[in-house]
Amino acid sequence: MKTCSLIVNIIMLIILIPAAFGAMMSPFVFDSGATRRTWLIFGTLVALPILIICTQIISWIAYVRQNYDFAFKIGLVPVLDILMIIFLFTVSSDLK
Repeated sequence: MKTCSLIVNIIMLIILIPAAFGAMMSPFVFDSGATRRTWLIFGTLVALPILIICTQIISWIAYVRQNYDFAFKIGLVPVLDILMIIFLFTVSSDLK
């Protein structure tokens, strides 16, 4: 579990770079008008880099304390936000 935790944390740190760019460009979703759909997409795009940074801090603290299972599980939390972003972009036309 030690190796898996380390790999997940490194992957999330790499994902942080495009997530930060996505958060910077997220205000452009309002070009089509402010609806519930755009606010949901905006919120998930802005939350991703913040979520990655927070979970990385918690995960590395757990990793140093040799709680590798907890570090692995916390490191995977941003995947839920990524799945939510994918879901919102695929069904966004159905939301009003």
